[in-house]
Order: sequence, then structure tokens, then C-alpha cells
Amino acid sequence: MSNAVGQAYSIDVAAAMQFQGPGAIIVDDFQKEITDTLRRTSVLDGRMRYVPATGDISTYYEQNTVNGGASVDPRNPSATATSNPRTPHGVKVKAMTNQVNFGHYDIVLNQQQSHFPELKAKDLSDMLNGIGLHHGKMLWRGTDTNLVIPTTLQYVGLSKQITNTFSVSVAASIVAAIRAKVAAMVASETYELMPTAIYIHPIGHHYLEEEERLSSNNQTQISNLRKTTVAGMEVLAVMTAAGLLPIIPEPFMTSVVNATRPENTDYGIAIVTEPMIEYHYVGEKGMYLFQLGTTGNLQEQYVGIKYGAPVAKGPSYAHAYGTIERPTIAAV
Repeated sequence: MSNAVGQAYSIDVAAAMQFQGPGAIIVDDFQKEITDTLRRTSVLDGRMRYVPATGDISTYYEQNTVNGGASVDPRNPSATATSNPRTPHGVKVKAMTNQVNFGHYDIVLNQQQSHFPELKAKDLSDMLNGIGLHHGKMLWRGTDTNLVIPTTLQYVGLSKQITNTFSVSVAASIVAAIRAKVAAMVASETYELMPTAIYIHPIGHHYLEEEERLSSNNQTQISNLRKTTVAGMEVLAVMTAAGLLPIIPEPFMTSVVNATRPENTDYGIAIVTEPMIEYHYVGEKGMYLFQLGTTGNLQEQYVGIKYGAPVAKGPSYAHAYGTIERPTIAAV
């Protein structure tokens, strides 16, 4: 029989028994450990630079040219004075938060059952992890469109910040597109560029591996090439004009149905210079945790909050963001 939420009703305690026999009544009990393989952070968050914000709008300067220099007659040298302009840039600090409440009755009951310390610790940790999970998504997919004058409360995602773009059509080679874009970046006479990593949607990564599996020269391009990204973690790599770049699966990359062929999806891929991706934070690199106290509604209230915003310096030259069009594979 169905009962509405909040409606009290009685049950037969016999229904709660697992077994009843001579000298034994076995009732349900559960392991204290909770099965939990939920994702709580992004790969990029562990690799990008955290720097203190300079203000509510965190500012920095960028130089885009070195002027001057000319060939002259060594017996009659002359020069024209030049200057090198530096452009100010800024990023507005954002905030994200989460909250968990513990009701007084549940606190007392769980303490009586000796479960509360472990459950409270996990729930507080998960409350903060909820912020970390949202943070990881917003690093790539935040909907704001202006770094200085916000249009939404979210970050300006890196997929929107990076203006050096490329695309890989459904029939084109992913490896060739990566190598060509990196070569174009390294070939710049204006900037000394050396990309450090390739972030790719895991399903895009699958198609890249399939391409290499079917390739006649895969032993020289990817299959035998590895690179360590963090201690104890090794990933596939591809040889480029910038050297051996790790190919890092990142589940928070963009994934959008293709506008022309709805049976296909455009999976995100980013070629980045990681030292030029920064997170400008206020106060703590991580998150604050506050207890608001026991209030009139007899609840312990805890709030977590994180202040900061990501910025991709040199968005038109130091990084590249692209899409890989391939048949859709649904994520779990």
C-alpha cells in the first residue's frame, strides 16, 4: 500500500526479520561503510596553479609584442625608439557554496546507535566534495561569458575563455589534428609556446585509441608512448612539435550533440599550457567550513564556501580548444 510522504503508519515487525528460529531472531543490520564511488573532483583542479587574487577583480598584465630591431649600415647606424605596450586584464572572483543540516532527533538517535560520528564526518566531507564537484564542472563548462563583468554567477569556463579553436570532423584523424594544432602554436614567431598537456573527453579518448589501434604506425605515435601526469599516474602520450604530451581523460569536458548530425556528438579536447592556467583564490586555496550553530528549528547547520575563479592567460595563443565529432556513445 502506498503512503504519502510524511504520513505516519504502522508496520508488522515480523516483516523486518531476516530469520526466526529456536533461540534466534535475526533482524536487519548494515555495514557501516557506504558503497561510494562517486566522482568528486576534476583532473585539471589537481594540476593548475593556485594564486592569491589581487582584489575582487584580480588583475594582471600581458605583453603581446616586442617592438624594434632593424638592420642598419654598420658605418652609419641609426635607430628609432620603440616601446612595448602591456595590457591589463582582470577576472572577477566568484563564489560557490553548499550546506548540510543535522536534525536534533536524528543526531540523538544516531548517537544512541553509535553511528553518528562516522556518518557526520562523511556527510560533512561530502558537503565539501559537492562544492569540489561543481567547481570541477565549472572549470570547463561555466556559463559566464565575461571575465570582468559577470553575466552569470558561474565561472567563465575554459571552453569559452580559449579563443584559439579547432575542430575534428567525423572522418578526420584526431592525432593529425592535435599534431597540426600544436605545430601551429610552436611555430609562432611572436610567442615562445610549449604546450604541456592534452585534456580530452573520455569518449573522445576512446575514439583516439580506436584510431591508433587501426593505424599502421601506431607503435610510433601513441601505443608505446607514456607520460606520468601525477605521482603514480601514467597516461598515454602523443609526440608533437612540443615534445611528448600526455593525453588526459577529463570527464568534465564539453559534450554537445552535433548541430548537423544529431546521431553524432562533439566531444571536447583542449591543448593547454598548464603554467598559464591559474585559479585566483581569496582566503583559502580550498574551502571554508562554518558551523552556524543550533537554531530554533533544532538543527545543526554547516555551510561550506569557496572563493575564486579560473583564468586561462593567453587565451588566443597559449591554449587551443576543439571538438571531435564522432558517433554518440552514452556515458554511464
